[in-house]
Amino acid sequence: MMSERRREKAPTPPLIVVAALLGALAAFPSRAQDASPPESPLRSLLKGAGLATDVAPPPDFVVQSRPAQAPAAIPAFAIPPEPPGKVKTAKELEAMDGDLEAVGKRHDALRAAYPPAARAVAAAAAAKKAKAKNRPADNSPIPTF
Repeated sequence: MMSERRREKAPTPPLIVVAALLGALAAFPSRAQDASPPESPLRSLLKGAGLATDVAPPPDFVVQSRPAQAPAAIPAFAIPPEPPGKVKTAKELEAMDGDLEAVGKRHDALRAAYPPAARAVAAAAAAKKAKAKNRPADNSPIPTF
């Protein structure tokens, strides 16, 4: 019997292309503001047609307003810090609830004394009475058409 030898395959052309693209991407700077992109033939054609432009440097006031160092990255799922202050006791919460209830009652009294609101309440009560008056009694048969 013949022993079988396994040949190691050479990398396929698509794999080589992908590796070359990844290497090219790694060679570029990580920030687009740090370096200008190289002039490509497509870009020069688009510039000639008036469909592409060069980015102008930012004005002085923009450059001066930027920090000297890049700010630190903000983590996406960081737990926010605890709010300052201490936890309210049950007695303090009841006092706050009482204050809120008193303000609510005072506002209700103001709203009830406001003439358009009083008229609207009276009109709603009259409409409710008229609707109840026109309603058939529960024991009467439903008219058929």
